[in-house]
Amino acid sequence: MAISQEMTILLSAPRGFCAGVDRAIQIVERALGQYGAPVYVRHEIVHNKYVVNSLRDKGAIFIEELDEIPEDHSDRPVIFSAHGVPKSVPELASAMNLFYIDATCPLVSKVHREAERHYKNGDHIVLIGHEGHPEVAGTMGQLPDGAVTLVETIDDVQALSFSTNSALAYATQTTAIYR
Repeated sequence: MAISQEMTILLSAPRGFCAGVDRAIQIVERALGQYGAPVYVRHEIVHNKYVVNSLRDKGAIFIEELDEIPEDHSDRPVIFSAHGVPKSVPELASAMNLFYIDATCPLVSKVHREAERHYKNGDHIVLIGHEGHPEVAGTMGQLPDGAVTLVETIDDVQALSFSTNSALAYATQTTAIYR
């Protein structure tokens, strides 16, 4: 005989950080512990002002572009955020002789590799995501210009005009929130 019992489940919002964001925060904290302050972080490591301010208080300096790192600090580590970066960013860091640490979320890196695989197979990539978001810029920056079409809205989808024999693949922004 089964006993039926009423249960209330409460879901908290926000639910906390994903493993990739938690990993990226730990990378910044470990870099601060190992190399001391300052460490530079390209783009805010996570969309959370409390975490960003806490890391800033510990000695992280958040930048948008690598040329914001003072020349006399070129020996300091620069960390790429969990959102990922276009291929051009580590290339530029190497050209500038910067020491960099890639804290890209493993799931974001998987999206990058899948997009590359599809592109190599001759597919055009349709990326579902938010224009201007660092993760979208990073994903689009894995492939040549024109290899990816970004769609953000239903209108964007309706405006797509590929021929019926076009080889297409799609990818999504891992951090996309649609309401």
